[in-house]
Amino acid sequence: MAKKEETKSTLLKEIKSKTKFTETEIKKLKKQLCWYKSFFDNATDAVFIVQPETWSVLDANEFAAAMMGYKNKELLGTTLPQFRRIFKLLKKSSSPIVLSELTLDTPADSNLMVEVSARFVDYDGQRLIQAIARDVSEQHALTDKLVQADKLVLLGQLSAGVAHEIRNPLAAVNLNLQILKRNIDSTSQEHNYVKTALLGVERISRIVEVTLNFSRPAVPDIQGLNLNSLIPVTLDLVSSVIRRKDITVDMKLDEKLPKVAADAKQMQQVFINLITNAADAIDASGKIKIKTYTENPSHYSEGKYVVVSIADTGNGILPEDLSKIFNPFFTRKAEGTGLGLPITQRILHNHNGVIDVESTVGKGTTFYIKLPAPKEK
Repeated sequence: MAKKEETKSTLLKEIKSKTKFTETEIKKLKKQLCWYKSFFDNATDAVFIVQPETWSVLDANEFAAAMMGYKNKELLGTTLPQFRRIFKLLKKSSSPIVLSELTLDTPADSNLMVEVSARFVDYDGQRLIQAIARDVSEQHALTDKLVQADKLVLLGQLSAGVAHEIRNPLAAVNLNLQILKRNIDSTSQEHNYVKTALLGVERISRIVEVTLNFSRPAVPDIQGLNLNSLIPVTLDLVSSVIRRKDITVDMKLDEKLPKVAADAKQMQQVFINLITNAADAIDASGKIKIKTYTENPSHYSEGKYVVVSIADTGNGILPEDLSKIFNPFFTRKAEGTGLGLPITQRILHNHNGVIDVESTVGKGTTFYIKLPAPKEK
């Protein structure tokens, strides 16, 4: 036994004597180490070295620390138990590399979704996990939006089909109710029942018409149009909505407003939608301000806009709802269809225009309708 130990000691001395490096070779090795370390530190994906069983991070690059909201040194020693599933996958898999998704709980994001490519690496007698991770949270959010958009397209197609099929039986119901109304004593209770039913039919008819208009918008009849001329006429059309409450309407119309290329009927529909929304947003009393003017954008490459602003002193729009108001069928109104603003936006896009909105909860909302002004000759 002593002889074996002596032989082992002799071999170690020989190995050490043979593995002595010159100063030049040591500098070269250090340079190579720095070279490879720079690849690790500057990788554009997060790289982790994780110890199985304890699930602690032995090493990680700067990208990994930034992704998780740590400083690089703070991440070292952190426990990531989520890698337990990666460890099990690696043990079961016949492939040296596994690909999976994990949700990491971090100081910056409690639901950070990452795609992980992992493998075992043997180092200094230990079996460690080397994992390359990529943040896919935005990708998942985009996929969710695409799925939702696809659903909305399908829903729009189904709604249009259903709306079309409803029209004929609805017309028959309306006709029979009108006949009943004419043949019933106007002072009887039954006459009131029929009137209520007719109001319901009228509401269904409006919803059907709006749905069909949204799914199959008409081709605009573009002509030179002074938007000032539409506003008083539109206010007359929606006067019954405004008179339900104590609402004052203020108008400040630019007398020198240039004409725009627009369809009069479609632009009137835009004004009806926005003025009705403004009236609905006001609880009991308030003010609606309508203003027209020409806007000169600061960007030199853009032309002038003819602008109509419609402001109310109503309840305002919740911050979390602002990004949804132009989504079809989104509404907070008990009797709303959720199609008024999407139709408005589509009409303006067809006119090469835009619609902007600013809102403060409890103070009110302002919509800005912007159409390209004719270029000066």
